[in-house]
Amino acid sequence: MGTGTDGGRADRPGAGRDDPGDAGYDGPENANIRLELAYSAFCETHEPAWRALALTRIGNRADVTLVVEAMKEDLARHWAQVLRFEEPAAYAWRLANRHVADWVAAEEQVEVEAVTFAAVIGAFKDVANGLLHSEADGVRLYAAILELPDRQRDVIVLRYLLGLHVKVIGAYLGRPVATVHSNLRHARERLAKRLGVRELPDRGGEQ
Repeated sequence: MGTGTDGGRADRPGAGRDDPGDAGYDGPENANIRLELAYSAFCETHEPAWRALALTRIGNRADVTLVVEAMKEDLARHWAQVLRFEEPAAYAWRLANRHVADWVAAEEQVEVEAVTFAAVIGAFKDVANGLLHSEADGVRLYAAILELPDRQRDVIVLRYLLGLHVKVIGAYLGRPVATVHSNLRHARERLAKRLGVRELPDRGGEQ
């Protein structure tokens, strides 16, 4: 007599928002799946930048893979906390930089593969308008990139190797756009001086 014994959901123990059968249920398993999906999508978006950073400084693709994979494992361990940060991409970039710096510090000498050298210098040939006349010019440029302060080298990698907009670079580095422009300008001046030219053109203009 209206006792609700017809198997309706309202009579089941724990029925309501915490019921796994309820569309609004958000148990630990579902939360973990969402975290994993977010992590995978994040890595897919940002890993090219981490690899470009590592490749420029490490020079060897096999070692780059080891370093980036170690960085991603480190990121995964703290992923839930990283998502609470205002700029997860900036945290991940700092983490990548730290892993790369640790690897470089542990090596006696960085040996750059020919294919890596060609890829990095090739990115500059697209905009240098004949400023690189010989392999020696390329060697000087590569050495100059490695000698840049971290803040300037970061913007050079993101701007020239990946062609990113300064606003995107700012998001990666957690810096205002004006600071990115300043870092980029000083880096270009240093590289141009090393090459003995008046200026190194920007990639795609000051965008």
